[in-house]
Amino acid sequence: MGSDDWQMVAHVFDVKPGQVARVLVGKDPVCLGNVDGEFLAIYDICSHEYVELHEGWLEGDEVECPQHGSKFSMRTGAVRGLPATKPVPSYETKVEGEHVYVRGPVPVSPS
Repeated sequence: MGSDDWQMVAHVFDVKPGQVARVLVGKDPVCLGNVDGEFLAIYDICSHEYVELHEGWLEGDEVECPQHGSKFSMRTGAVRGLPATKPVPSYETKVEGEHVYVRGPVPVSPS
C-alpha cells in the first residue's frame, strides 16, 4: 500500500467526539481523533519517549501524551507542549458515508 492509497480504518461511530483511538494505516500505528465530528490523525508514538498517544487524552485539537504531558496538534503533528521538541507525522483523513479513511503520512515540515 502506497501513501497515496486511502485506507478505511474505522466507522464514524467507533471514535466518539472528544476521544482518540489507535488504528493501523499499513503498518503504521496512528492516533485517530474525533474533534467535534472532524476526524484527524497523527502518528501514534510520542517523539519524546515513544509512548502511545492514543493512551492520552484529547483537549480541543491537541492530544496530550500520558507519560510526561507533551502535546501535539492533531491537525499537523506539531509540538504544542513540552517536553517533546520534534513533531510527529500527520495523516490525511476523509469520511465517506459511515466510514473513516486515512492516508499518508504527510511529510513533516520543519518547525
